[in-house]
Amino acid sequence: MLMADKTVLVTGTASGIGRETALLAVREGAAKVACLDVHDQNNEETAHELEKMGAEAIALHVDLGDVDQIRTGFKSTLEAFGRLDASAHIGGYSWRGETLDVTEDLWNLVMNVNLRGTFFCCQEALRIMYPQGSGAIVNMSADAAFNPIYGFALQAAGKGGIVNMTKTLALEAAPRGVRVNVVSPGICRTQKAGANRPFQPPLKRETAPPSDAVERLGDMTAIGRYMTMEEVANAFVFLCSDRASGVSGDLMFVNGGGYPTLEY
Repeated sequence: MLMADKTVLVTGTASGIGRETALLAVREGAAKVACLDVHDQNNEETAHELEKMGAEAIALHVDLGDVDQIRTGFKSTLEAFGRLDASAHIGGYSWRGETLDVTEDLWNLVMNVNLRGTFFCCQEALRIMYPQGSGAIVNMSADAAFNPIYGFALQAAGKGGIVNMTKTLALEAAPRGVRVNVVSPGICRTQKAGANRPFQPPLKRETAPPSDAVERLGDMTAIGRYMTMEEVANAFVFLCSDRASGVSGDLMFVNGGGYPTLEY
């Protein structure tokens, strides 16, 4: 089992890929899981599900846009479990809109959660893992950072920054026994708890995509379908495991081969 007896922290566990990653980690043998999310009810339900599967789990209220809450969440994890073998940083915003519609407040909201939040999650994980001399960190990017898509400039800035940050942290952490990697999911059907995404004004593009572009997103991928949450979770759990002991500073795409066309 990939995660036998491991202690794991996952952000974004109230729903979607974060929840699926926590569940898969326990199915692969993880013994202790810290669930970090801002949506308390759904997050507690995830923790209860993990306990029913035989793991020890704690649900911690953490807003990834608040560095103090991040630090408290990792401190509580260490106090409860005594160590941290793997830390998967999945929680974050996906926002699409015109560049001219991005206000300073919106920039701060999205970037504080996606880029700054990921950085300080990494920092707190490293504070625990360096004294251990071991550990694995896996961050979340997005294919919008690598494939120019209309309306995703803000997303590309934050998620692209995570990739370059990950590669640098991997270089720093390797001599101390810690690996740092990043996953970029492709088009994936997910469920989001709370649905509190910031308002997205209508796009004003001059050349509109086909009217059914959103419905045909899966067809626009090389593999001809959406990715599943479990497929993305598989990548996170593998990179968190000792099976990936020689992998660090790597960017793993989970997009079924990319996009021959992606105009939506």
